[in-house]
Amino acid sequence: MERFLGSMNVILSDQFLWILGLMILVLLGLALFFAAFTFLLRLRTEKEARIWAGLKESWEPTLLEALTDPSRLNALWRKVGEKDHLHFLEFLLRYAQRLGGTERDTLRKAAEPYLPEILPLLKHRRIGTRARGVQTLGTLGLPGFADEIRDAINDPSPFVAAIAARLLAHEVGAEVASDLCLSLARFDKFRIWYLVDMVAAMGPDASPAIRETLEDPEMPVRTRAVAAHALSVLRDLASADPAARLTLKETDPEFLAALLRLLSQVGTPKHAPAARAHLDSEEFFVRSAATRTLAELGNEDDLPFLVERLSDPSTWVKMAAARGVYRLGGKATHAALTQEDPANPFFRQVLAEEAGK
Repeated sequence: MERFLGSMNVILSDQFLWILGLMILVLLGLALFFAAFTFLLRLRTEKEARIWAGLKESWEPTLLEALTDPSRLNALWRKVGEKDHLHFLEFLLRYAQRLGGTERDTLRKAAEPYLPEILPLLKHRRIGTRARGVQTLGTLGLPGFADEIRDAINDPSPFVAAIAARLLAHEVGAEVASDLCLSLARFDKFRIWYLVDMVAAMGPDASPAIRETLEDPEMPVRTRAVAAHALSVLRDLASADPAARLTLKETDPEFLAALLRLLSQVGTPKHAPAARAHLDSEEFFVRSAATRTLAELGNEDDLPFLVERLSDPSTWVKMAAARGVYRLGGKATHAALTQEDPANPFFRQVLAEEAGK
């Protein structure tokens, strides 16, 4: 029995050594493979860098001349080889992202003969390739390729769709307002202020379509909040009445805060009741927005409401109330406070801000 166990130990030991040796060989092979892959990748990167440097050296002087004298574009086009069309568009894109005005127009003219070659990239399986295609076509090809960029709003990737929507907002504007507002729901993972900036970039002419989004009960609440913030940025006076109506019946805190912010920008004293209705909201940011709006739209009869807010647990509400009381009651209100009054520090800050204006 002991001899049998000894033989088994020898066999197991040999098998273990064989497996260990095999694993070492596999790991060594993988290390060599990754080393070779890294080396080849570096060679490829260096080769591409040399190609780019050569193309830039060939194109840049003539392009700079063409930016001041567009008649030089023919000379520039003659320097673009048959296989370098996409490289040339990438070269122009880098300039277009830094320049504007007539220089941007010249860059678009320079890109014109080669832009149709971008279209196949919009259907590429790789998200990054589609995104770069949309960026290039949208920067250098609008408004001529507006339909293609508009189609890209429906790209399976929200990232690609957002690039298309932002380009349309900045380059085409109000003409695409309805389509862009309808697409906002699919960007629910994006920061709200990114979307607000995109919508507001369409300009005042887009306000009617944005107001429709604001009032549409079928739209997601977050989309309607984006519309409210955008109308606030645009200071759209026509949105005051619908915003006031919505404020009196809506319950979503984020949407309410956006509506109140809008009213603080475009409302009139007749809209003050919409702010008073939410002074006691459970959410501090809604109370803060309501207090700030009442400070803008209210009158001396609202002073008691604002003074009461000076005892709110939220610092944001207290500051909004202090500004409101100062606006409606002036320095006399501050003079009536005792040194130990909890509201005193907030009034001191408001007075310092007013003195600095």
